[in-house]
Amino acid sequence: MWKRSVIVSFILLTLSVATVFLLSYITIRRLTFVGDSVIYGKKLSDFTRDLSKELARRADITPITLKSSDNVTLKAYLIKRVKPRANVLLCHGYRSCKEFMYGFFDIFPDCNLLAFDFRAHGESSGSYISIGYHEYKDVLAAAAYLKQVDPSLPFIILGLSMGGAATLRATSVQKNLADVYIIDSTFSDLKTMMLQSYSLKVGLPYYPFFPVIKWMFDFFADCDADSINSVECVKAITQPIFFVHSCNDSFIRPDHSLRLYSHAINPLSRLWIAPRCRHGWLNTYHTETYRKKVNRFLIQTLDLHLNYEESSSAESIVN
Repeated sequence: MWKRSVIVSFILLTLSVATVFLLSYITIRRLTFVGDSVIYGKKLSDFTRDLSKELARRADITPITLKSSDNVTLKAYLIKRVKPRANVLLCHGYRSCKEFMYGFFDIFPDCNLLAFDFRAHGESSGSYISIGYHEYKDVLAAAAYLKQVDPSLPFIILGLSMGGAATLRATSVQKNLADVYIIDSTFSDLKTMMLQSYSLKVGLPYYPFFPVIKWMFDFFADCDADSINSVECVKAITQPIFFVHSCNDSFIRPDHSLRLYSHAINPLSRLWIAPRCRHGWLNTYHTETYRKKVNRFLIQTLDLHLNYEESSSAESIVN
């Protein structure tokens, strides 16, 4: 009788462990592997293709190809202005793409722009997303390319969500990467963000699932989530940083930007806790206010006045 109980217990334990690993693997596939998310009821790839057709009509956009230091192929759009006053690098967010940064093109109407696809996003190569751990290499590659366009111009990096975290991590490798930074809706450390997003999105109990999911993330993405700490990066940045965050962002809470701002060392750094908005869409929902805030920051830090009168912002790229 006791043998049967041992066998049954062993089978139940094995099934339980297998279930934990299976559900964790399904979750991590959605988090880390290349995928095709749904935006406004359409697949991201379909939405991107429509945007690409519209952007291709713009004579000032040139598609280019970059290589990261670890030989990942990155696809990008370069926009060269007639009389540029700055170089601006646009770094998109998690599971987004360069096309989705089109809303920022007219935020910087008289600046050279470079928008690129992070690894495992859009048209770039790569199989796994590490949410900033390896993506910083893509920021460094894109920044090096754009600086060559006109090295005499001030250099600005705008990083959105994961793009902001990757930008801050890049500064820990290359000091003085940019003259100013605009960090929009990013996280102060990845582990805390994963915990908050896990409880909000996944719907599984913390134990035993989260430790297994985190272990799988580190394994598949070849990274260490505990080491992605944007606060430590901010502490070493001597340039001004403009932190932007919606007051009701549930995916990455605004206290992340509050924590980052509290550690900024340049006295010209600023924080804008913006009105209600879905994560990462402040520029779309509050365009004019966003422009004014960015313009004021650049005037104070670079004495750079953006010429919005010549912007074609009234034209909608998406019909």
